[in-house]
Amino acid sequence: MMNKFPVNSPEWLIKEIQEKGGRISFYDFMDIVLNDQMNGYYGSGKANIGMSGDFVTSPSLSEDFSFFLAIQIEEWLAQIKSNNNFNETLNVIEFGSGRGCLIKGLINYFFNNNEHILKNISFKIVELNQGMRIMQEENLKNFLNNGVDISWIKLDDLEDKSISGIVIANEVLDAFPVERIQYSEGQIYQQCVSFNEKNGEIFLLKNNLNENLKERINYLKSNFGINIPPENAQEGWTTELHMHHSEWLMQINKKLKMGVLLIIDYAIESRKYYSTQKKDGTILAYKNQKALNEVLFSPGDCDLTCHICSDILIKQAKDNGFGLNGIVKQGEALLLLGLAEKLHSIQNSCKNDLSKALVKREALLRMVDPHCLGDFKWFIFEVSEDNYKFKSKCIH
Repeated sequence: MMNKFPVNSPEWLIKEIQEKGGRISFYDFMDIVLNDQMNGYYGSGKANIGMSGDFVTSPSLSEDFSFFLAIQIEEWLAQIKSNNNFNETLNVIEFGSGRGCLIKGLINYFFNNNEHILKNISFKIVELNQGMRIMQEENLKNFLNNGVDISWIKLDDLEDKSISGIVIANEVLDAFPVERIQYSEGQIYQQCVSFNEKNGEIFLLKNNLNENLKERINYLKSNFGINIPPENAQEGWTTELHMHHSEWLMQINKKLKMGVLLIIDYAIESRKYYSTQKKDGTILAYKNQKALNEVLFSPGDCDLTCHICSDILIKQAKDNGFGLNGIVKQGEALLLLGLAEKLHSIQNSCKNDLSKALVKREALLRMVDPHCLGDFKWFIFEVSEDNYKFKSKCIH
């Protein structure tokens, strides 16, 4: 039987909206279309990541990314191990592991360069979406079958201050659901999603701000001098509010006794984020390697993502007990970790296969291209009981 609803209005989504009273906040819409365990883009495992998919991430582009990151992680783990006669298991925890490419690359690096350390590392994945976990288990099954310590956990299952190691969130915060607000007729409204009962088409509509959103807007004003809306905002100016980054940071800090939290994502300062130039916010849909401004496009079958605010993230991390070790653009970090030398070596390692050499070279260049992945920010936060300052190769 053909779906009687338009392409952008799947029947399962209409049913969800109906059950919630006929309209839902944009936050709920984004959460449902990404994380619904039966139909969501990530929840059901439909996420198509890689060169032939909807979008690429650095780990999916080339395993070399994991190798460079492993060099840095190796340095951090060595510092933890040498601190105060440390004799516990080291942990490498990744949030939202995608297809498991990053963890797989890290383990391959250690197998080839520092195999003995694997006996003392527990790799943990925090994955809320069952569909993605199935892909991860398949991608990592050879390591699981060979005794590498890999497990899937819930953060709440860990005891407070029980973890020493590295926590990685690569392109995770950008997929956290956000609220959208819009300036219209001299007022700020919450953006919601509803549907037309005659043809089933979903559409955006405005709603009065609730107290939670008013508090968030006041937080931006009092802490960062950000006016919502900005001066001279035009009719229809729209932006996003990140609702749960601080809570997430607090939960990680509660579990981490000593270690580093590495967040890798696209980020801009709040003064740019909430400017008149960003009249539609930063949220985009990704499908077939194309970025689309239409946020209601093909719900459940494409990615939705938005930038994070760098200065707000830093303040929230500090407020939740983290120290800032440093911030660096991905392109600079990878060059400091050996990418230039890797580029030089490709010619020799692939001298009998020119096409392979060109593919590897292109992947490396995309990771440092300032117009591509090279502009991503690496936020390095640290925590320890004695305020230890970690040394980081990836920072000047």
